[in-house]
Amino acid sequence: MKNTKKLISILLVALLLISTAVVAAVSAGAAETLASVYQTNPNGQYGKQATITIDGSVNDWSEDMMIARGAAWDCPNHWKGSHENSLADCYALFAAYDSTNLYIGMQFVNTTDTWQRPGDASLMDGGKMGEIPIVLGLSVDPSSTGMTGKLKEKVNNKYGIWGLDSTFQTHVDHLFFMSAKVGTGTPAMFTCDSTGASDYAEHCKPFSSAGISYKKADTNICSEIWGLNYSEEPSDVFDDNADWVDYKTFTGSKGKHDISYDTFYEMAIPFSALGTTASYVADNGIGAIFFGTRGESMMDCVPFDGVSMLDNAKLEYRAGDNTSKEKEDDDLITVPLARIGAQGDAPIPTTPTTPTTPTTPTEPTDPVGDTLTVNATSNLFPTSTQSGLSVGDTLTVKYDLKTSKKIASADWSLSYDSSKLRIKTSGTALCPVGGGIINDNGNPIYGNFTDVTNQYDFTSGDAFVQAEFEVLAAGTANVNLNVEEMNVLTGTTLQSVVENSVVKSVSGVTVTPTSQIDDGGVTPGATLTVRGTSNLFDDATGTFDETTNKVTVSYRLKSSKNVANAEWKLTYDTSKLSLDTVSMPKTSPTLNTNTPGTVFGNFTDTGLVSYSTMDDFVVATFNVLGTGTTTVNLQVINLGIGNPVPGDIQFAYLVDDGVVKNISGQSGFSGYTYSTQTLINAADDVLAGDVDLNGTVNIQDATLLQRYFAEYTTLTSAQLRAADANKDGKVNIRDVTQIQRINAGFVS
Repeated sequence: MKNTKKLISILLVALLLISTAVVAAVSAGAAETLASVYQTNPNGQYGKQATITIDGSVNDWSEDMMIARGAAWDCPNHWKGSHENSLADCYALFAAYDSTNLYIGMQFVNTTDTWQRPGDASLMDGGKMGEIPIVLGLSVDPSSTGMTGKLKEKVNNKYGIWGLDSTFQTHVDHLFFMSAKVGTGTPAMFTCDSTGASDYAEHCKPFSSAGISYKKADTNICSEIWGLNYSEEPSDVFDDNADWVDYKTFTGSKGKHDISYDTFYEMAIPFSALGTTASYVADNGIGAIFFGTRGESMMDCVPFDGVSMLDNAKLEYRAGDNTSKEKEDDDLITVPLARIGAQGDAPIPTTPTTPTTPTTPTEPTDPVGDTLTVNATSNLFPTSTQSGLSVGDTLTVKYDLKTSKKIASADWSLSYDSSKLRIKTSGTALCPVGGGIINDNGNPIYGNFTDVTNQYDFTSGDAFVQAEFEVLAAGTANVNLNVEEMNVLTGTTLQSVVENSVVKSVSGVTVTPTSQIDDGGVTPGATLTVRGTSNLFDDATGTFDETTNKVTVSYRLKSSKNVANAEWKLTYDTSKLSLDTVSMPKTSPTLNTNTPGTVFGNFTDTGLVSYSTMDDFVVATFNVLGTGTTTVNLQVINLGIGNPVPGDIQFAYLVDDGVVKNISGQSGFSGYTYSTQTLINAADDVLAGDVDLNGTVNIQDATLLQRYFAEYTTLTSAQLRAADANKDGKVNIRDVTQIQRINAGFVS
C-alpha cells in the first residue's frame, strides 16, 4: 500500500495544493508569561513528608504532593509530527520524602485518544512511550558547580548525555536518565566535574549501585488534566484565551479521555546517593524538573520552559520534514525549578491553583516603551546591550576576537530569541574569517572550522562571529554565542583555549574578546557565495562577483536503475535570490511555486525515467538580489526506484520520508548503485566557450584559454564564466577540449 500511494501522482498534486511552508517560532505579546494553567509550587505545596512504596501502583500518592503542573498536548507534536508514536507529554511533578529517601512522581499524559482511533499514530503501542529516555534533574546544593548537560568528550560524535542535546543554564547538580520502558537499558545518575561536564565513568552511577528504583503505572492521579485542544501556533502556551480544556471532562471527536493511556512514574532516591539529608531538604529545599525526550533532544518538561521546548516546534527535522526540529535542537534550559521541602532562594512563580475559567494575563510594562532591548551574551565574550530598537530595525551583533596566536580550530553555536528577532545573515558571512562548516538551517546555528596548515589569523583582531537581525517585536531578547572548542597549535601540540565550553588559560597565549551591537547590517563584501545543499545530493559552493545577474543550481543524478517517482522541496533565501525558472529536465513534474522561498515538486512515471548517465534531476535558476552568503537546499522527500519484472514493476525507495536508504539488499535491487553531483554556475548572457566575449566560439577562444593556463594573460570574471565551456563549475583543460569540440561541430 505504501508504494502504491507514492505512485499516485494526483494525490501528490493534492498534497502540494494544500501544503504550506511555515516557519513559525514561539511568539507572544508576553512571551515571558505562560498561561495560568502552568503552575509551580501551587498553594505553597513543596511535597509532603511521607513514605512511598515503589511498586508500580499509585496508592501512596496524592495531589497535595504536586509541586509543578504543565499542560496536556503542549508538546511539539501538536504542531508538527502528530503522526508519531512515543508521545512524550509531561504533565505534573510530585514529591515526597522521609528520613531515608526522596520520592519523585512524574505524570505523563496522552490525550490524543480524544481524536484518534486506538492503534493510530500516537496511540500505537498502547499509546506508550517505549524505549525513549526520560530525565529528572535536581538541584541539591545551589552553591555547587552546575551541570552543563554535556560530556567531557564526545561519544558517538555527541557531547550530550545519552546523546540528548540540551544545555542547562538553570542550576542542576544531578541528572537521572532512565528508559520510559522500565527494565530496559542501564538507568544512571550523573554528576559533574568542576567544569560542569559529565562522563560515563567517575561521574556516572547506575541506579542499581546507587540504590535508586523506579516503576510505572498506567494511570493518572490528577483530578483535572488541563491542556490545549485546537491550536495552530505554539505561542498559545502563553495565552489564557487559547482553547484550553479539562481532558477529564472534555469530549472530543472520538470521545472522552481514557487515563490508561497516561503513565505515572515513581522513583525512590536515597539521600545518601545525593549526599544530603532529610533535614537539609526540610530546612533549605532542593529544586526539581523532569523531561520527556525524542530523537536527540528534550521535547517537554515540568516546570515548563515554554521557549526552549517550542522555539523550533514548526521547523523541520533534518531526517524528515514531517516531524519537528525540536527532536534535534540543543535546548537552553532557563526555567526556575520547582522546590521540594522548602522554598529556598529560587524564585517561585505565583499562579492560580485551578483555572476553571482562564483569564488574560497582564501584559508586562515595558520601561522604554514599544521598543526592544537586545543582550549579546557568551561564555567567552563579554556581554553587550542595546536598547531602544523598534520593530523593523536592523542590528548586527558582532563578537570580535584578537589573539596573540592564530587559531587552529573552533566549534561554536549561536542561539537567539526567534520570537523577537529574525536572522538575516547566512553561511560563511556568519564566521567571515573561519568559514568552515556552518549549519544555519535552524536555531541554534552551528559552526566549526579547522586547518592546522593555514591557521586562522585573528592576531590583528577580527569578527569571530557576526549576525544581522531584524527586530520583530518589543521587549527583551538575548543572542548567545557558545564557543564550545577553540584551539591553538604550539609546535605540534594542540592546546585548548576553550574546552567543553569552559575557557582555559594557556601559557603564552592571550585572547582578547569583545562584543558590540551596531545599527544596520553586516557588510558582506562585493561577492555572492551560493551553497547548494541537500539530504541526497552532494554539497557545492559557487562564488560570484557583482557582475553576475543570474545563478543556476543543478542537482544531478546517476542511477543504475530507472526512477519511478519523486517528491521534493526546494528552499532559498528571498533576500538574496528570486526564482527565475525551475525544472526537472527529464520529466514533466507538477510544480508549486506560489510560496516565495519554497518550491514543491513531484512526478510519477510508471514508464520509468533513465538516469543511466549523470544528468540534471532538478535545475533552478535565480536572479541575484544581493551579496554575502546564501543557501539553496533541495530536500528530497521520496525517491522511488523501479525494477521492471514480467507483468509488473518492483519498487524500492532510495529516499523514504526524507531518509536516504540502502536498497541494494532488497529483492530485485541487488548491486544497485547511484551517484550525485551538484553544480552552481553563473547563468548570465555569456556564451559558453566564448572566452574573448566576441559572440562566437572558435579556435581563438581555445588559444586564449590555453594562454591563461600558461599564465601569459589574465581573464576577467565574465571571461572566466564563459571559459567554463562544459558547465561543470570548474575552469580547466577540459574546457579547452570542449571549445574545440564546439568549434568542430561535435556539440552545440
